[in-house]
Amino acid sequence: MLKNRIASVLVIVLAAVVHFWADSSLSLAFLLASVAVPVVLFAQLRLAAALTRVTVDVAPSYQIGEGRAVSLRLERGLPLCLAVISLRVRVVNCVFGTEEEREVEAALSTRRPACDLPVLSDRYGRMLVEARDARLSDPLGLFVARLPLDLSCESVMRPMRVRTEVMLSQTPQAHVFGDAFDNTKSGQDVGEVFDVREYVPGDSLASIHWKLSTKFDTLIARQFSRPADYDVALVACGCREASDEACNGVASVVLSLSEALLRAGVFHDAGYLHEQRVSCQLVDDVATHAAFSEGLLSTPLASSVREVSQVVAGETLSERFTKVVLVTCFYDEATWADLAQTVDLTVVVVTDDELAASASSVSERYGLFTLRAKGVADHEHRITL
Repeated sequence: MLKNRIASVLVIVLAAVVHFWADSSLSLAFLLASVAVPVVLFAQLRLAAALTRVTVDVAPSYQIGEGRAVSLRLERGLPLCLAVISLRVRVVNCVFGTEEEREVEAALSTRRPACDLPVLSDRYGRMLVEARDARLSDPLGLFVARLPLDLSCESVMRPMRVRTEVMLSQTPQAHVFGDAFDNTKSGQDVGEVFDVREYVPGDSLASIHWKLSTKFDTLIARQFSRPADYDVALVACGCREASDEACNGVASVVLSLSEALLRAGVFHDAGYLHEQRVSCQLVDDVATHAAFSEGLLSTPLASSVREVSQVVAGETLSERFTKVVLVTCFYDEATWADLAQTVDLTVVVVTDDELAASASSVSERYGLFTLRAKGVADHEHRITL
């Protein structure tokens, strides 16, 4: 802007010199025009700043791969606004711990009252979007007028949707009085009574065996078949050392696997790394799946691969679950082999390595599947658990 002002002053000085030397009507017109243009631009800019109000619209939710931008809208202004609006936008992503600040420009008028500013990155997670320092400048860049604008709001960038099908070797198909029963084993019919026991508070009244209760002078409850011992944990293991594309893929795959398990009737614990531990929550319906998704999109990623390995190795997953599914963006065969000795383990790796992701494989000690991060949403994936 300083260069433009210096150039404008030089033009006026040149016009004055020419008029002093030529002393003609043409040179006088040139001098008046060189002075009038900055004056008109300054007056028009001040008037536009007094009459213009700008609002910034940030949607509460975006999705990677779709339209993602901050909308700039003119509420009031001159019919013909010879000015350019610029503002500084700051975006903080709580998952990746990134902070980006960009200055964007847009030419708005009453004929074109809105435009989209592409300032949101391809990273999933909850974001804080701040818009500050809105300014109007004339087309020649000589003068600037500030506009009142102070916006701060939150938005969520959701990962891409991935199509995943799970093939289960053991599936709890039926639920009676809060217990899950495995219909894949013979004799596991929920219509058949497996055992009877004394009634305890919390049992369903429909499970009470009234005839036996009268004989023993206490309430006796039926136990239908044998509850299935199939506790599943689904854990997202992303880290900031991996690429943005790989971390986005981990979030997409773990959410898709959780949905696929729900469709198969498998209640499971879904979790992620938080404060040096694996934080899990039960997912047994659409509402709890949504709660897990919101937690995943708000929790900062681990800083390094080493931190993830230490947390996973230190957790007592085998004492809490019979099946563990790790969705990660790196290879750590030593940690996986140790965990596979105490629990049924499946590992899904989302990697940038095209050769590693060209085909899925199964280890002798644990199930291993590799997916290519680039284009992970373009194909349907089938994973056996």
